[in-house]
Amino acid sequence: MIHLFYIYWLFLKIGLFTFGGGYAMIPLFQMELVEHHQYLTDAEFANIVALAQMTPGPVGLNAATYIGYQQGIAALGDVIGIYPAGCLGALFGTLGVMTPSLTIVLAAAVFLAKFQENKYVKAVLSGIRPAMLGLIGAAVIFFANTSIFTAPLQTVFRKISAFGISWQAFLIFGAVLFVEFKYKVNIIFVIIGSGLAAWLLYMI
Repeated sequence: MIHLFYIYWLFLKIGLFTFGGGYAMIPLFQMELVEHHQYLTDAEFANIVALAQMTPGPVGLNAATYIGYQQGIAALGDVIGIYPAGCLGALFGTLGVMTPSLTIVLAAAVFLAKFQENKYVKAVLSGIRPAMLGLIGAAVIFFANTSIFTAPLQTVFRKISAFGISWQAFLIFGAVLFVEFKYKVNIIFVIIGSGLAAWLLYMI
């Protein structure tokens, strides 16, 4: 059973060591909550992140709120009730992931304008950017594992016979990729259209 203050500490660590936005947080969420602590399965985590993407606001912050709500219920649901425990968990998770970024952004607002042309600051930022690309790439692989491939990529590389693709998911992925590159459709319509397409395709 997870303690509320541990929820805060867990998301504080994720927020402190994540640079590059919400998608860069996803591999850290997955490592801490799925692999290390096993609070969630891969499928549960993928569903939570999908919900976080569908709601307004940064995906990392939304995911912290959803996951904090769930873990708050696990910690205190039997003691103070499901709804209050979930709300407390959501609050602690949200505050945990916000604390580092809020502190650093406030500091940056004061100091970055003064030091942004400093060669050392430029060098640090030049190193952070490709690292963020790698973290976002890891998030892409995670979602491919949970939505397109029928076996994790690690298994596929070890055993070719394990290779398989969900044709419905691959078709939706390809259609969205084409539409976004070609027409730059509003993300709201993409999400709604993808949900309707999945509902139709998975009924076949």
